[in-house]
Amino acid sequence: MTPRPVRAKAETGRDEPPRLILRFAVSTCVALALAAGAILLVVRYYDTVQSERAATSQARVVASTLLRGALDESDFERPVGPERRAALDHFFATSVLDQGFLRLELHAADGSVTYSTDRRSLPQKGALEHVREAREGVIRGDVTTIGDRGDERRVLRTYAPVPLTGTTGVVAVFQDYEPIEAAATATFLPVVGIFELVLIALFIALVPILRRVMRRVRRQMEEIEYRALYDDLSGLPNRTLFRYRIEDALVGGSAAVMLLDLDRFKEINDALGHKSGDLLLCELGTRLADGIGDDASFARLGGDEFGILIPGASIDDALAQAERVHTALQTPFSLGGLPLEIATSIGIAHFPEHGNDVDTLLQRADVAMYLAKGAHAGTAVYDIEQDGNDADRLALAAELRRAIEKEQLVLYYQPKAALASGLVVGVEALVRWEHPERGLVPPNDFIPVAERTGLIKPLSRYVLGAAIRQCRDWNAEGRDLHVAVNLTIPDLLDLTLPDHIAGLLDETGVRPAQLELELTESTILADPFRVRQVLTRFDEMGIGLAIDDFGTGYSSFAYLKRLPVQTIKIDRSFVMGMCEDESDATIVRSTVDLARNLGLGVVAEGVESQEIWDALRAQGCSLAQGYFISRPVPADELAQVLDARASVVPPIAAVAG
Repeated sequence: MTPRPVRAKAETGRDEPPRLILRFAVSTCVALALAAGAILLVVRYYDTVQSERAATSQARVVASTLLRGALDESDFERPVGPERRAALDHFFATSVLDQGFLRLELHAADGSVTYSTDRRSLPQKGALEHVREAREGVIRGDVTTIGDRGDERRVLRTYAPVPLTGTTGVVAVFQDYEPIEAAATATFLPVVGIFELVLIALFIALVPILRRVMRRVRRQMEEIEYRALYDDLSGLPNRTLFRYRIEDALVGGSAAVMLLDLDRFKEINDALGHKSGDLLLCELGTRLADGIGDDASFARLGGDEFGILIPGASIDDALAQAERVHTALQTPFSLGGLPLEIATSIGIAHFPEHGNDVDTLLQRADVAMYLAKGAHAGTAVYDIEQDGNDADRLALAAELRRAIEKEQLVLYYQPKAALASGLVVGVEALVRWEHPERGLVPPNDFIPVAERTGLIKPLSRYVLGAAIRQCRDWNAEGRDLHVAVNLTIPDLLDLTLPDHIAGLLDETGVRPAQLELELTESTILADPFRVRQVLTRFDEMGIGLAIDDFGTGYSSFAYLKRLPVQTIKIDRSFVMGMCEDESDATIVRSTVDLARNLGLGVVAEGVESQEIWDALRAQGCSLAQGYFISRPVPADELAQVLDARASVVPPIAAVAG
């Protein structure tokens, strides 16, 4: 399946630069042609002016030479008589008109015509302004016509001065304009020819240059288009092209969108280096692209995330495809001679059942993929009941941010009692949200929202601040209690957290030993080196550290030797069944023995009966926590629980909280 050519070109602008170059070439040619035309017009005008000046100069020479000796002053004062006219007719016919002049007129000072070789012009007057300028020595010429209508001829009329004794006469000389125009044309045509040759040569030189430029630009645009639609590392289609193909598939009746993510890819990068990680992604892309079938489209969306699109597929078809993917990855990959087994988590979203547009399908396939990763199920189909990204959750996130900023969250405290004495020696701080409209929002509803929206850090700091300040108040009341606060992965990756806690302790005067920080095994595994840095600082400050839900992971024993942990908390799932299930009892007993041998304290969670209390006490467990001692209560109710526990004498009985 290939992307739609029109879509790809439209998105990347593949044809636009060549078109722009072609437009530039055409525009340049047109501009050059217009410039050449303008230049030719100027040249034509210049040649015409020069020809007219030459003709005017000829008229001036005739006036100042031939006519100077042949004319009298009286010829310019009034119309000449018959005898003088005859003499002038003969003179002009034999000496002047044969030089290419069509007519001559003598003008008086007022512009009137005193003589003309054409008697029809006698009643006319010349241009008085030109006559005056000619008498002052300025020669003027203009283009006009002579002759009857239908037999008109263009002429150049020149007013030239005729020097006489004591005065100056003015003669109007009419020259045929056709020879003048022919002379201008004769000068202009070679210029036109030169310009044509220059333009043709320029065009011939420009064509191969433009051709090379267009080829180069087209290659660059093809490269840009490839980079825009394909992944540089693997050569597979990228997220942009994958989206185009989903849009094409949505035109049909159904389609399945699948997102794949490598499990624990970060560990591969950290252990073998990013170069090996890149090689793995390339080999994985090649293996899967060859095995998904011709109807499916495969793309690398970024990092270790891949996408598969199956047009016209059902959910069962997608599940079958996912199974083929898992099967294809069962064969180990070889990186530098090292065999490496990998697994993927796959999320499936189906059109139109799970969404009607590209963004919705991708988002819901992503949700399903993370569900598969969290459940270690390999493959998961989108289920709206398990989607924590709905509009209600988003609204809850906005309200949670405001609740943290306005300090609307409250802390409940669950006591920890010493099994040896039954007295409460510490508490665990548990955050609660009493929403003004939703009522009591369980932690399981808003803490995951905080983790997904980046609010977990401000939430943890809010809880730390409130718990430490409450511990200060208990100290003021004479109650020496330690308080435990749970930390998350983002908290322990925050290298500024120790300084923040140190500031709170200094502000309140609470002893570091009164604060205990609880973390889970998954928190430790997030980034062992960085987590160890933070935990070491806490240990140096004298703050207690405890591993919560101990026994539910698979690497706790290794980390117990390397991390500065003082306490382990046995998960409630083992404690609650230890009196009925021998396996649970063995796990609890082994954990207590291990902790004792390592010099660690042990807190048993989920203590809900006298029988469990007695069994734990007999095994030498340090502390107990559970409903048998007290449910989590607000700080103002905790005093009653403490006083009630203090009044109990062995055998220890339950005091309901």
